[in-house]
Amino acid sequence: MRPCTDAGMWCTLRRTSAAPAWYRHRKHLLVTQPCDPVTLDVLQANVALLAENERLETERRHLLALDKMKTEFLARVSHDLRTPLNSIIGFSDLMIAEVGGKMNKKHGEFISAINRNGHALLALINEILDLSSIESGHLQLRREAVPLQNVIDDLRAATEPVLAAAQLDVHWPLQAKVQQKSAFIDRRRILQLLTNLVDNARKFSRAGGRVTIDMDAGPSEAWFSVADTGPGIAAEDREQIFRPYYQRSAGYAQNGVGLGLAIVKGIVDCHGGRIELDSDIGKGCRFRVVIPAAASERSGTEMVV
Repeated sequence: MRPCTDAGMWCTLRRTSAAPAWYRHRKHLLVTQPCDPVTLDVLQANVALLAENERLETERRHLLALDKMKTEFLARVSHDLRTPLNSIIGFSDLMIAEVGGKMNKKHGEFISAINRNGHALLALINEILDLSSIESGHLQLRREAVPLQNVIDDLRAATEPVLAAAQLDVHWPLQAKVQQKSAFIDRRRILQLLTNLVDNARKFSRAGGRVTIDMDAGPSEAWFSVADTGPGIAAEDREQIFRPYYQRSAGYAQNGVGLGLAIVKGIVDCHGGRIELDSDIGKGCRFRVVIPAAASERSGTEMVV
């Protein structure tokens, strides 16, 4: 047999040990069946396409492996950093309480700065660990029926001091609206989600701005929203802001490392919900999180995801 090069010759593709999945090279074309130049070109194009698909699949697996290594590395480093950091925070708490004796005013300011920055670093480390859990699919949820008033009380305790310091006008849901209403959620994770959204609103709002927090629950779903009167979110940023480490366009305050909204999206996804964004440049934005009710909620039992 000889290679097929002319019309009316006979050709086919023979599989060899060198071929990765199907057939790769033109040199494997051998004369056995009738073909024409068009058929030959189609066969050769299919061979090239299969080879390219396999190359892309190999590259995809390699990138996934690298991403997994990155996530595992960040998790290990974060764990190693958190242990000594807890000691630093703990001892600074004792010094602020003057357990070991009184300090002068200047020393007290130094220790307070150490304590404040230690807590900020610990929060960042915890965010990295949470993101690692989300990306690896290991985030644990404990969903139960939680009164919406309890969610409001938790959120007020966590955010009112920083909102007051930022001189923002905060609107909370009316008690009559949420009375006797519950959502089937992981209470701690939803508090984390809402705290991140409120903190995001604070970062992009000037003194005198308004932050509006609202929520409601029905038989099939519950929803939570946070709106602000900040600069809004540009169209090119709306598809990107939920990506880890993404920073918004120039001209916005660059606070944090871009993990807050990525964690919000991960928590929403783990609840099987969705997040909606409504924003106009110069008019602020509104994030609305919708969490569906689970089957076990209707039966009154607790579910661990």
